[in-house]
Amino acid sequence: MIEIDGSMGEGGGQVLRSALSLSCLTGQAFHIYNIRKNRSKSGLMRQHLMAVQAAERISTASVAGDRLGSPELSFLPDSITPGEYSFDIGTAGSATLVLQTVIPPLLAARKTSRVTVIGGTHVPFSPSWNYFEEVFWPAIGRLGVRGETHALSFGFYPKGGGRVGCTVEPAEVLAPCLVRERGRLIRLRMVSAVGNLPKTIAERQLHAALAALKGKLERGLPMDIETRELTILGQGTFIFIKAEYEHAVAGFTALGERGKPAETVGAEVAREFLEHHESGEPIDPHLADQLVLYLARGTGGSLFRTSRVTSHLQTNLLVAGYFLKLACRLEGREGEAGAVAVTPHV
Repeated sequence: MIEIDGSMGEGGGQVLRSALSLSCLTGQAFHIYNIRKNRSKSGLMRQHLMAVQAAERISTASVAGDRLGSPELSFLPDSITPGEYSFDIGTAGSATLVLQTVIPPLLAARKTSRVTVIGGTHVPFSPSWNYFEEVFWPAIGRLGVRGETHALSFGFYPKGGGRVGCTVEPAEVLAPCLVRERGRLIRLRMVSAVGNLPKTIAERQLHAALAALKGKLERGLPMDIETRELTILGQGTFIFIKAEYEHAVAGFTALGERGKPAETVGAEVAREFLEHHESGEPIDPHLADQLVLYLARGTGGSLFRTSRVTSHLQTNLLVAGYFLKLACRLEGREGEAGAVAVTPHV
């Protein structure tokens, strides 16, 4: 049984989720301790427990320690079973993170699966649904992942209630990723949305983002701009920027919250995008770590450059090494631009 210290790397839920994915995929059991040790409230929270339960269901696993607040967990998977699955987190816990836990193993199933998750779709410290659908999903699609995304409703903190998911078709092999250059910026898409709040808040978020970008991009750049009013439980706002380059796509989200001015939300997302854009690198910091589990089972060596090395990226490279025979190389210090090489050993 593989022993994993959950406090390594970023020391949060990513260690657990990646271990669950790779355990299901490889059939190797693991025991993790110090779960989320580096967080203010350690142990299994509701969304992490849901990820455990989702992985358990798709792999008919034997599990010990699967309770709220548990600091350790043992997980022994059996075979992966394709099918139609629905997982209700019961809170505004991240639906996209639960999806990202089960997608890699379901790729190894013999038939297509359909997964729906009920929870938060635009919540802190996780990929927003817009990012999942418009950046992450096309990125793994280029590696050979096939399927479709679906969204019936969005969910914000603290009410949740979003309902999203995807179909996952079997994929025996995945292609490597070779992205060293991104080319020129060819289009920018911006969506600013509110749920059960005045539309003027969405407009203010958008105007603030545009003001922050003024003079920073080449003139005449095509822009798709949209404001939306959502029907949700509770209230919430977000703004999303999608940057399309010749050879890469990047995405950035900022969320509103009580007491946070709309202008601050708009400026925040513009700042994140500009930090990436001005680096000249192709892969955004969020996508860099999310690609690792897919590249680890690619047909050849992968090499890509990212605008910022993160602790999540370092963590996923470490966890992948526990379950798979890999040669990994990470160039660049945390917080700076860097390069990642992942070569599976057949």
